[in-house]
Parts: sequence; structure tokens; C-alpha cells
Amino acid sequence: MSLHPPKRSPEDEQRLIVLYALDQLAPCTELQLLQFLFEHDLMNYFDMMFALNDLCANGQAVRSQRKAGNLYALTDAGREALSLFGSRVPGSVKKLLEETGDVWRTRFRQEDQYLHQIRQTQRGEYEVTLTVVEQEMDMLRLTLTLPTRELAQQTARAWPKAAGKIYESVMQTLSEEEE
Repeated sequence: MSLHPPKRSPEDEQRLIVLYALDQLAPCTELQLLQFLFEHDLMNYFDMMFALNDLCANGQAVRSQRKAGNLYALTDAGREALSLFGSRVPGSVKKLLEETGDVWRTRFRQEDQYLHQIRQTQRGEYEVTLTVVEQEMDMLRLTLTLPTRELAQQTARAWPKAAGKIYESVMQTLSEEEE
């Protein structure tokens, strides 16, 4: 990750980059889109938000509220704008999205499905709340109290890979009949 601020592109180019990113990355939250744009030195937060607001105001993108934040998606008008003006999106951006899009989409799906929240209790311990979400419904929510922030963060990082096994184990254990 670069320490210098992302370079600034003309506003029309910024809107087209955001449109192209929404087209390639599937629906995503503000934070997810920002992570992609900032990590690749394409745009800063303020330019991204101006572009998103313009796109929504013009009907080229749509914003909907989700648990993980505002979700943005491309509309038919946005796809039409891309078909007319997509050639103005820098080739390097197109190539980047084509080469990394699958990885980013998988990452975004996991972030939307396996949520975590860490907070410090009044006693100084750390609570990590782990959630599995399917179609905007919490399928499993588990809160653990841990002695250190590091252990809470380690638990949160392990959650996406372990969640399926934990859910399956809980359901199997709870559905067993008593003898």
C-alpha cells in the first residue's frame, strides 16, 4: 500500500472508473469500493463519494441500506453509460479489474457473509461478536469474551474459514435427540 495520496483524475474519468468498478466488482459497500480504489491508488474517499453521489443522482447507480453499510450497484442507465463512454476508462484500470476482480468479489462476499465486531468491556476484556449472515438474516451470532485485543482480532480473522464448521457443529449438536 502506498503512503502518498492517490493521484487525482478529472471528474468524468472518476465517475467512469467508479462505474466500471461497480460493473466488475458486483454490488459492494462504500468501504469495499474504497478499499479497492485506495489500495490501487485510483481514488481517495472524497472523490469516490462525490462520484457515487453523482452516479446515484443521475440514475446510473443505486444505493440501498444493508447491515454492512450502503450497498451500491450499477443500473441499466449506468451500463448504458459504460457502453457509450467505457472506452474512456484507462486501460490500466480495466486490466486491473479483469485480473483481480474475482479475488475482490470473493473477498466482498465473505465480508458480507461473515461479520465480526470487537469491543472492550468495562472490565477490560474484549468481546468479539461473530455473525453468519445469509440474505440479510443472521443465521448464527456468537459472542465470545477474550482476555486480550490480540486474541479477539485473531479470532475475528479466523472466523470466515471456521464459520461453516462451527455452524454445522452447532446445528448437528442441537438436532440430536436425547436418549
